[in-house]
Amino acid sequence: MASFHSSLKKHFTMYLSRSRLVIPILVASLVGVGTGFVVVGFIRFIEICRGFFFGELKDWLSIFGVFAIILIPAIGGVFVGPLVTYFAPEAKGHGVPEVMKAIALQGGRIRPIVVVIKALASALAIGSGASVGREGPIVQAGSALGSTAGQLFKLSETKIKNLVACGAAAGISGVFNTPIAGVMFALEVILRDFGARALSTVVVASVAASIVSRIFLGDNPAFVAPVYSLWSPFEILIYLFLGVLSAFVALSFIYTLHGSERLFESLKFPEWLKPVLGGLGVGIIGLYFPQVFGAGLDFIENALHGNLSFMILLSLVLMKVLATSLSLGSGSSGGVFAPALFIGAALGGTIGKLFYGRMPFLVAPPGAYALVGMASVFAGAAHAPVTAILIVFEMTGDYRMILPIMVAVVVSTSISQLISRESIYTIKLKDRGIDIGPLEEVKILGAIQVRDAMTHDYEILPKKLPAKELIKKMSHQEQKTFFVAGIQGNIVGYIKPEEVQELLLEKDLSVIVTDDVAVPLPETCFPDEPLSEVARLMTDHKVTRLPVMDPSDPSKIVGILKHDDVLRAYMRATIHRDELVGRMEHQTESANGTVTVRFTIPQRSSLAGKLIRDLDLPDGIVLTSIERKNTTHVPEGGTVLMGRDKIWAVVHPKSEQDFRKWLLEKKLKRFFFPRM
Repeated sequence: MASFHSSLKKHFTMYLSRSRLVIPILVASLVGVGTGFVVVGFIRFIEICRGFFFGELKDWLSIFGVFAIILIPAIGGVFVGPLVTYFAPEAKGHGVPEVMKAIALQGGRIRPIVVVIKALASALAIGSGASVGREGPIVQAGSALGSTAGQLFKLSETKIKNLVACGAAAGISGVFNTPIAGVMFALEVILRDFGARALSTVVVASVAASIVSRIFLGDNPAFVAPVYSLWSPFEILIYLFLGVLSAFVALSFIYTLHGSERLFESLKFPEWLKPVLGGLGVGIIGLYFPQVFGAGLDFIENALHGNLSFMILLSLVLMKVLATSLSLGSGSSGGVFAPALFIGAALGGTIGKLFYGRMPFLVAPPGAYALVGMASVFAGAAHAPVTAILIVFEMTGDYRMILPIMVAVVVSTSISQLISRESIYTIKLKDRGIDIGPLEEVKILGAIQVRDAMTHDYEILPKKLPAKELIKKMSHQEQKTFFVAGIQGNIVGYIKPEEVQELLLEKDLSVIVTDDVAVPLPETCFPDEPLSEVARLMTDHKVTRLPVMDPSDPSKIVGILKHDDVLRAYMRATIHRDELVGRMEHQTESANGTVTVRFTIPQRSSLAGKLIRDLDLPDGIVLTSIERKNTTHVPEGGTVLMGRDKIWAVVHPKSEQDFRKWLLEKKLKRFFFPRM
């Protein structure tokens, strides 16, 4: 009987260990297959919408002559605006930032309705000529599908986030027929984790979506391009130049799009009608440059074949940036991936036309430069060099241009990151006070201060306390940390338990006092320091506890921080993440009518050193986050302000004038973001 129970337990244990591996793979497969079908339906619906808007509707509008084309994107906006405004506001824009925010702040939870609304609104937008891509909507829809599956199966938060990344990878893989690039996009941009645990499920989902897409849409590269290669080693100089230009074009794309979003947010105009305004702008551009309509995949293929003139290519670099910014800034729905490739192809083709046949060495045809430009502009805009390299390689099926692509991509990404820490995907989140650091979910420990984790489980002893008294105290209060104070009350050292244990071997304890066994203080910290930095300090110096000193008098102790306290604070922050980052999210659409403000505390300001609770702020002001030395903090009443702090606040409309006066009185640099 005992052997039977032992065997049963062994088999059950084996089943559990296997299920931990098998179940995530099975669910990831389901997410991949589901996203693949969403891709197929999405692309087919885009074709139906395009046929209606540029076929039947265009015929109905023929009374306007050539100007009918201006109205088509605006009419599309009439359908898109109400969908995203009233049913799923998070579906507005290019979608990827919302997925990143969901992973960072919401445990990967995305509302299921986003799958339907994002796909529907984006298909209508692209079909009616909005200058947006297909991949952003599918990344968000696939991510929402992954999140829904994770919640349905009641999986852990970590597994839900992983399934969100699976949906993102499946979206890119299905839309572009690029399974490898899909995996890399999910790991590099969405999940920011290259670990093996994340990789296996993401690969499965990406492959599953690609298989479904190939069955229904065909097994062909996204673009059919001529075979190009490096014609001369000296060409690398031109590709380096293209990489430099790509960085600045990518930055202009980031800032123009972001500026457009701010502009439309500030307009006192019904939210659901704003896509109509953007559509009119795109229609006017499209009247002269029809290539900007939709994702522009046909244009990219023409650029890869070198079929376009120098002036058309140069003009479209500027026009596509403007048209995409108008579409997404006004609240339409779509992606920036394909527009970035479009802009890159136009820029690369322009450079190719400029140098082809005009150099003392052989130069490849302009199409080769269009190919490299696609990768380098996207890399500069998204800060995703590996994805950029892989996606162009997979889209064209040509490996021969990998060296020029790598050179241009590295140059573009490096310059772009040097000038702007934020990518086209993170700049909007940064405005909301959400700082997503490299390869991190969110800087949880950076948002907690030492004061939030420290305890008062310590006791201060005089220098001349007899050893017998010390031993008695420590035997009754083993968990406490004992510090030794000098004559003036300043802390001069602390007692290590091992030192006291050695005292027990002494025959005569009457001559020994605390000062004889005290050891110098280890590293110290202050209450308002980020817990992330102090935790790193403890690890580097291999200490398990640190005294917390008074900022106004560093010789006086106000608390003790132990290794266990750091772990407890992290767990608390993880469990109650919604509470911790709630203030960061006041800048979302739910805060209609509020004003977002960022102001800076000068180095010599009278506010430096003050507690937040002592600021005497007007009513209706909520401080949402503080940026200090590239670390984001959640402000509390007991937080001490420091010079050069950048503070984000949300202001109720009725309090705006009072707050402006307060800022002027305190002589603070401020920037008012557009009203929400």
